[in-house]
Amino acid sequence: QIECTINGLGERAGNTSLEEVVMAVKTRRDYFNMDVGIDTTQIVPASKLVSQITGFVVQPNKAVVGANAFAHASGIHQDGV
Repeated sequence: QIECTINGLGERAGNTSLEEVVMAVKTRRDYFNMDVGIDTTQIVPASKLVSQITGFVVQPNKAVVGANAFAHASGIHQDGV
């Protein structure tokens, strides 16, 4: 059992993020040796619903559900030597 939050909103500070725990367990089944029984296709829609109801905007850099979660950009340009 874990005490968790959606979009960082929960009962108190320090609770872990549901989406991060679920995806960690799903992607590392070899390590955790368990299944959470959560339909991961519903994580982003649930996050959006919570955001809409509460009025709290999800940070773009929030793991798994943020707008930039799967974006790739370094922000740094480096010339080859």
